Amino acid sequence: MSMPLEIIGLGQDKVVFVWDDDSQTEIGARALRLLCTCAHCKSEITGERTLDESKVPEQLTVKEMKLVGNYGVNVHFSDDHSTGIYRFRQLKGSES
Repeated sequence: MSMPLEIIGLGQDKVVFVWDDDSQTEIGARALRLLCTCAHCKSEITGERTLDESKVPEQLTVKEMKLVGNYGVNVHFSDDHSTGIYRFRQLKGSES
């Protein structure tokens, strides 16, 4: 599994992951927010998306980021959503 060597994005409207294989993934903050799979955004029982995308602001920034183990990152967005964990394997293939 690829691991990020660097994650850049505090205060910005995008996040750049610099991977250990010298590749990079750039994801807009809103696009990242829409990928959230926490219990507020996706039903734990049915797996159905419950997030109303129309209520997610078009302009989002990253307020804070924290590593979660060796597999992901938690992001706190400017809309105060902060419960999602974004797995590195998911992010490695994402870009928008």
